[in-house]
Amino acid sequence: MNSFIPSYYYESLEKQQNLYAILEYLYKRIENIKNHPYFDSKNSNFELEFRLRKEYININLNDFILNNNSCQYFEYSYNENKSTRYRIIGNSTYPYSYIKNENENEETMTTTTTTTTKENENVLNKFHYADLSNFFHYLESNETIEITNSLNNHVECIKKLTLYTFYYFIFKISLNMEISLNSPEILCYLNNHNKTESEGLNTKKEYDNDSDIENEDNSDIEDDNDSEIDDNSYSEMKNFIGNEMESDNENDIDNDNEENNIENEYVNNIRVRDVYKRNIEFSKMILENMPPTVKRRRSFLSKNGVRIDMTVFNDISQLEIELSNNINHEKEDIVNMIHTIMFSLDCSNFVLDYLFSLLRNFEFQKPITPSLDILFKEAEKLIHNTFYVAAKTDGFRRLIIIINNLMFSISENLHVEYVGQSHGNDYYIVFDCEFINDIFIPFDVIYYNDDLRNKSYSDRVSILQKLNFQDFNNKIVKKDIIKCYNFADLQNFVISMTQGNDTKSIPNDGIIITDGKSSYYDNLNVYKIKTINTVDLRFDGRYFYAKNTLIKKTKLNLSLSEYKKVCQLYHQHKILYYKKKDESNENYNPTKVNINHYYYQKQIESVNYRLTDKRNVRYRLVREKKIPFIVEINLDHKTFVKVRKDKYTSNSINTFNSILLASYQKINIEIFLPLSTVLMRKYHNRIKQNILNKYRGTLLDIGTGNGGDVHKWKNFRKIICVEPDHEKIKVLNERVSKSEIRNRISILQNTIENVKLNDTYDVVTCFFTLNDLTYSNISDMLENISKNINGIFSVVFFDYDLFTENINSSSITYKKCIDSETSNFTIEIDKSSPIYLIGSLRYAHSECDNIMYINIANSYITHKYENGLNSNHVKEIFEKYGFKILNESTIDTFPFLDKSQLLYTSNIKVMEFSNVNSNNHNH
Repeated sequence: MNSFIPSYYYESLEKQQNLYAILEYLYKRIENIKNHPYFDSKNSNFELEFRLRKEYININLNDFILNNNSCQYFEYSYNENKSTRYRIIGNSTYPYSYIKNENENEETMTTTTTTTTKENENVLNKFHYADLSNFFHYLESNETIEITNSLNNHVECIKKLTLYTFYYFIFKISLNMEISLNSPEILCYLNNHNKTESEGLNTKKEYDNDSDIENEDNSDIEDDNDSEIDDNSYSEMKNFIGNEMESDNENDIDNDNEENNIENEYVNNIRVRDVYKRNIEFSKMILENMPPTVKRRRSFLSKNGVRIDMTVFNDISQLEIELSNNINHEKEDIVNMIHTIMFSLDCSNFVLDYLFSLLRNFEFQKPITPSLDILFKEAEKLIHNTFYVAAKTDGFRRLIIIINNLMFSISENLHVEYVGQSHGNDYYIVFDCEFINDIFIPFDVIYYNDDLRNKSYSDRVSILQKLNFQDFNNKIVKKDIIKCYNFADLQNFVISMTQGNDTKSIPNDGIIITDGKSSYYDNLNVYKIKTINTVDLRFDGRYFYAKNTLIKKTKLNLSLSEYKKVCQLYHQHKILYYKKKDESNENYNPTKVNINHYYYQKQIESVNYRLTDKRNVRYRLVREKKIPFIVEINLDHKTFVKVRKDKYTSNSINTFNSILLASYQKINIEIFLPLSTVLMRKYHNRIKQNILNKYRGTLLDIGTGNGGDVHKWKNFRKIICVEPDHEKIKVLNERVSKSEIRNRISILQNTIENVKLNDTYDVVTCFFTLNDLTYSNISDMLENISKNINGIFSVVFFDYDLFTENINSSSITYKKCIDSETSNFTIEIDKSSPIYLIGSLRYAHSECDNIMYINIANSYITHKYENGLNSNHVKEIFEKYGFKILNESTIDTFPFLDKSQLLYTSNIKVMEFSNVNSNNHNH
C-alpha cells in the first residue's frame, strides 16, 4: 500500500513484455556467447537473477533473518562501470547469533517510538511493508531446502558482467556472467585481512558503503575455482560480450540483429594484455581501500535447483531468485515459479502505476442519477446520437487490467487482487466491470493497446464486442449491451430484463443508459436509473452523513423502528472493533482493536499551462481513526436495507441530492414499462411549469383538482384555487397544509361560472380543465370573471381539431364516443345513464364537438368522459369577451414516450390570451 497513487516512477514505465519471450531472448543470447570460440566455460558462469524492485515492493526480513540462524559475511564491492562489478566475500560465519548491544537497543527503541508517532500523525510518509506470510508459506509448501549452513567459511572473488537487464512487474531481471578471480594470492590475502576485520567486529558499527547500497547486485555464492583463465581468451570475450550488449537496446527483445555479423565485427578487436593480472591487482586494491559491508543471509534451494537468497544489511532487506548451475530450466517452469512467488508477495503498487502509465490521470467514470428535467432535456439528443442500454448488475465496481495475460482486479479504493491468466494473444486491456458471484462483467473497455477514453462509447462497445471472451478463462463474461435507436428499443430491453430468466443468476438493480457519442470522461452523458432508489450514508450512532455533510432525518423520513435497527447494528459494529481488558485490573480501559482505517482520497490539481491533461489526478492514502459505519437506505420506501461492509466511504452530498430527487419524482426502471404513464404525466406537468415560470403577481387557478400544481406556484404572492369537487378538495387541503407557501393559498369550493371574486388577478390558468366545460360553460365563465382579470389567461386542453385516431393501449385509452356521420355512440354504454343522456344532448346542441372517453393507467383519470372542444371555437369565445390571442401552439413531442402516449400528447393545445395591451401582459 503506497502513500500516493501513482508513485513518482510511473511515467518511466514502458510496455510490459512477456516473461516467456524475455527468457527465450536471454537463452538465445547465452547460446550465442557459449558458441564463441573464446568462451571459457571452466571459469565463466552465467547467472539469471530476479531481484525485487525497491520502488515497487518494500520488505522487512529482519525478524526472519536476525532472529534465526543465519550466515554473516563481509562483502567488498566496487562498481567499475554501469555493467561491471567486482565483488569479494569473506569471513562467512554460520550460524551467527545476532546480539544487540545496549546502544543499539536504545537507538532502536528511540527509532521505534519516533516511527510509531509519525505513523499515528501522518501516514503519508510511510511506504508500507509487504506481507510476507504467503511467501513463507510458499517456501514451506514447495519442498525448499535451507542451505544457509553451506555458506560457512565461504570465500570468493569474482568479477560480474551484467549482460542484459529487463524489468518485469516487481522484478529486475539480470543476465550476468561471473568471472572467477579466486587466485591463491587473493585467497591468502583475504583470509588474513578478514581476521583483522573479524577481531574488531564487536567493537565497531557496521560499515556503510553508500555506493554499495545504491548499486547492490548480489548473486549466489558458488564453489571456488582456483584455475586461471587465458588472458587473450578473456580479453577477446570481454570485447565480444561488451559489444553484444551495445548492439541490443535495453528491454528490447524485438531487436533481431544477426549474431554472426556481431561476432565477425568484434572478434578481432584489440586485445588487452595482462587482463587477469590486472584484475587480481585491482581486487587487492579494493580489499586495502574499501570498507566492507556486513551482511546476514539465509539461503534456500528449491526442488528444481532454483536458489532463493534473503539478505539484510544497513536496514535494507533483499530477496533474490537465482538460476546459476541449472540456468537452462524449462522456460514454462520458470514463468510459473516467478508468477507464483510474485503473487505470494504484493505487486499492487506496480499494477497501479502501470494502470496510470496506460491511463494517465485515471478517474472512475461516475454515472449520474438523472432528474426528470435531465431526461426531458437529453432524450432527443440520446436518440439523435443513438444510445446504449445495459443492465446495472447488483455487484461491486471493479477495473480489470490485463498485462501479458495476467489479469488483476482493481477496486474503487484501489485494492488490487490477482484474478487469473488469460489465453491466446498477449493482451493489454483495461475493462470497467461489475463484479458479482466471482465473475467480472465488463460494460466498457478503456484501454486496448491504446488509451480509448477519448473515443466514443459506440467505438468502445464495438471493440468490446469483438473480443473473444473464451480467452478469459470464464473469469470475464460478455455483457448484453443493446444499441437503441428509439424509445421502443429501450422499452423492449427493460421488458426483457424484468421478465428474463437470467435475473436470478445475475441480480440486476437498474439500467445504465449511455450516449453513443460520449467519451469516458463524459460523466454527464451516462445515466443510472435504479430499480429502487437507495443511497449509502455514514452513521455515527446518532446522525447520518453524506461524506461530511449532515443529512436531516426529515429528508430520510425513517420510522422509529427502522432507525432503531440502524442504531442496534451500529452498536454491534462498535463491539467488533473494541475489546475490553480485564475489568478487575485497576488500569482497565477500552482498547481499540483496529485504530486505523485507510483509504485513498482523490486529489485533483488544475494545470493551466497544458493544452491537454489540465488535471493532475493523484490518490492520497488517508487515515480514519474510526472504522466507518456505512448503511444503505431505501429512499423510495423509507427503510434501512443493509450495512455496506464493502464501502469505505459514503455517497457525496451531490449524489445524495440527485437520488433523493429521483425518488421524489418516482424515477425508476418501471417508468419505461408499457403500463407506466409517469413520464407522460411528468412531461405534461413540465408544460404547465414552463408557462407558470414566465409570470409573477397574483394567480387564479381554475379546476385545481387534487393540487398537483401547488409546488409550481412559488413565483406568485397570492393564489386563489377554484375547485367544485368535495373529495378533491380534501386532498388539495392536505397538500396545501404541507406546502411552504401555504399562507399564500386560498381555496374556493365552487364552479368557475358561479364563484364570486372580489380581487383582480394578473394571471389566470385553466390546465386540462377546459374539456370539462361546454362552449356555453366557457362563455358563462368569462362572463363571470373577465372583470376580475387584468392580464394573462392561459389554457391547456385537448383540441378535438388535432384528433386523428382512437388510442387503445395498455397505458392509455382515448377515443371519441360519437360517430360524427351517424351521431350514434360508438362505445357500449347504458342509454339510461346520465353520461349517455347529457352527452347526447350536448352533442345535439353543439355544446361540444364530441364526447371523449379517457382512461390513464396508474393515475386519477380513470374511466372519464369529457368534451371534445375545437380550438378555433374556443378562440372565438375568448375574443368575444375582449381577450386577444398571444400564443397558440401544440407541444413538442418527448421522445421517451411510447407510440400511444405520443399520439395522445399530440392532441394538446396551448393558448395564451390577454385582456390588456400586449406590451403590458407580463407581470
